[in-house]
Formats: sequence, C-alpha cells, structure tokens
Amino acid sequence: MNRRQFLRYSGCCGLSLALGNLISCAETIRSQKAAALFGDIQIIDAHAHPGQCSTSVCTSSIAYMRELGMVASCFAAGGDQVYYSRGRLTGSEYTRTMTQLDSWKRQTNAGWIKLVLKASDVPKAIGPDSPPGAILSIEGGDPLDGKPERVNEFYRYGVRMITLVHLGNNEIGDVMRRPGADSTPRNNGLSPAGRKIVERMQELGMVVDVAHADSATLRQVVEMTARPLLDSHTSPCAGDDTARCGRLRPWREMELVAKTGGVICTWPLGNQKSCRRMTFADWAREILEMKWGLGMMHVGLGTDGGEQSFPHITGYRDIRDLTYLATAMQEIGFSHDEIAAYMGGESASGAPKLHRLGESIGNWDRTPLGRF
Repeated sequence: MNRRQFLRYSGCCGLSLALGNLISCAETIRSQKAAALFGDIQIIDAHAHPGQCSTSVCTSSIAYMRELGMVASCFAAGGDQVYYSRGRLTGSEYTRTMTQLDSWKRQTNAGWIKLVLKASDVPKAIGPDSPPGAILSIEGGDPLDGKPERVNEFYRYGVRMITLVHLGNNEIGDVMRRPGADSTPRNNGLSPAGRKIVERMQELGMVVDVAHADSATLRQVVEMTARPLLDSHTSPCAGDDTARCGRLRPWREMELVAKTGGVICTWPLGNQKSCRRMTFADWAREILEMKWGLGMMHVGLGTDGGEQSFPHITGYRDIRDLTYLATAMQEIGFSHDEIAAYMGGESASGAPKLHRLGESIGNWDRTPLGRF
C-alpha cells in the first residue's frame, strides 16, 4: 500500500469508526481498488446466478456487479431444480425454469438489468446507477425434454446459452462422474436427441456450454460442432483419471474445447483433492499454466456466483474480490491486455475480446451474439 492509498484508507476508517461502521470502510476501499484495476476493462462473467440466493451468503448480485464495474454476466436459470430437490419441489423442469427466467425479465422491465441479445447490447461500461447486461442462460437442458423445438422457444424468449447437462444425466447427454456417486451413463454420451438439440442451437447462434458434460458427451459434441464451444466453469485436473477429477477437466479435454476455437473458464473453487488451488496466487498460476498450454484466447472467467454452494479459495467472498485475482495476475507477469482478455472484455488499447462464441443468430436476428 503506497502513501496515498494509506492516507485514503486512514481517512475512510476514521470516518467509519466515528459512525460506528468499520465494515463500510473495507467495502469502500474494495470498490476504489476495483475502479483502479478495472477502469478500462469490460468484465463479463461466463456463468453465474446473480441474486439467486436463499441464504445470507451471496457471491453474485446486481449490486455487486455495479460495484465491481462488471458490464455483463450470464444469468443462469437452474434447469434441473426439481431433480436436484429430491422431491422437495414439484412441477416440471420447464415450469421451474420459466419462473426463473420470468423473474429476470421483470428486472429487465424495471430497468435493473439490460437484456443482452447480441454483442452491441453489452454495455461498454457501467456506473453506480446504470444497469449491467444480462445474458440469459439455462444450466441443464432438462426443460428441453429432448425437443429441438424448445430451443426455438427459449431463443425467442431471449435465452442465448444452454449448459447441456447439469447434475444428472438427461435426454441430451451424461454428466461427469463424481467420486462415490452413482452416475452410470444413461446415454453413453450425446444422445440422438442431444445431437439434434446441439445442431438447432448452433443454427440459431446459441452458445453450447459443455460444463458438467462427461468425457464421452464432450468428445461427441466436439466431433459434430460447427461453432466454438464453451466450458463455462471448471479448472484443470491434476491427473488424467476422469473418475477422480470430479468437476475438473483433464488437460486433454480442455484441449478438445480449445481446438473448436472455444473457451474454458475457471472459477474460485478451492479445497479440492484433484486441484492445487487454495489462494488467489494459486488461481493466477493456474491461469498462467492454461495460457502456456492453451493460449490466452481460450481462457476466461466463469465464477458460478450466486448462493455459496461450493468451497471457495481463501479470501474469496463474492465477485468484488476479483480485484485480488487481478493483482495476483499482475504480480506474476500478466499484462494489462491479458488480464482484460481473461476477464472477458476489451482493453482500452483495443485488444480483442476473449472469444466470439456466437457467430450468427438465425431467423429472428442476424446480428452476432458476440464474445465473452
């Protein structure tokens, strides 16, 4: 901390103590640090659930996006809530998914968020009172019920990304094996219906997200894809045994995604036997390894923010703490443009965005969806 930063911090803390609110000082300093680090960078989160929090702990919200200056995020509706609830929730996955999407449409109508349907809809920058961009997505293709025509329906509604599978095998494909869990493949990879759904998504220009997909499903999507793919939230697995990797990707699978021209996004997951990431410095070094192994254009950010449902690296509380990741990246030699590329946006020098994932959008809108 230099002298100017110390004086600013001291003045803020003195005022906060006088008001009996020390916490607000730390939050103010964190906001100032974000502005200094990210002032000319477009931050786009490739996977999150902003505001979907039933507990007091929430790692992504519209308010936090504004504070950080995050210009856009994927707003992912859970597509398998009924399955995940184990009987607690009733109704169909389709109805539950539409309920979530409807809530974000109401927030759009109220001016709290801005619906992103194409690249030009992503704000160049946002202020304290301006709405961040919302890219509607569905995590888990269960509400499609194996029907390609449902893809058209969700597209017309504004959905621009679908994660094919989530926590259980569905009509599209199979999920990653989890240690100790019964995850015997039901489809032996991508199903015939799943193939038609991927084809329809790519005809429309929707982003195909292969996060959670098992090795067979991933390979078969790669073999048929006509567009770059996205793995929206994962990290490298230290070994090659997929049964032990859980939600992490062996290098050979990340290379498959990269060879499509796609992007692999990393998240603040910590405390996992199959990964070596426990701190922001570890996370930064991991990104450096991915830069060397895959190329910077194939590495991005996907926090899986929302309700805290997985262990995070030490010190990570919410998306505003991405400032610490940026600092750690600076300290090990990442350039400003490389940090901008990882964060998903575009730097002031005109460096390209992370990647164009949706190249064309079909019958209703010919404008490209854009890059994340």
